[in-house]
Amino acid sequence: MKQNASSISILSWAPPEWFCNSFPLEAPDQRVMTMERLVVLLQHLLDSTSEADYTPLQKVLHVAHILVTMQGQDGLWPAEFDLTTAAPLSDQRSNAPLALFQRLNTMLASSEFEHSLRYAQAKRRSL
Repeated sequence: MKQNASSISILSWAPPEWFCNSFPLEAPDQRVMTMERLVVLLQHLLDSTSEADYTPLQKVLHVAHILVTMQGQDGLWPAEFDLTTAAPLSDQRSNAPLALFQRLNTMLASSEFEHSLRYAQAKRRSL
């Protein structure tokens, strides 16, 4: 499933009964996602938002709100996770959602994701 940013193809959306419901899927049987790839897909959706169509932004906001709940006590997120349960699939951690949260705050002229951003920053300083 290694694809670069230019080969974005969202085939479907995770079913509502999954923890990661309505996350973008690149394959019909996909059950695993890397945080890096997810953020690439979400950034691509934000790129397609326009004044005429806010639907991509709404989809990204939905996923971003779930990502807030997945932030660990270390201020980071699982680098790879199970889409059905959000369970981490390795010990590796990721800070990929930070750029997404910053972009959303800027786009919306909001501080909606400021708590997650500050928490990650505070945890980095305490290391």
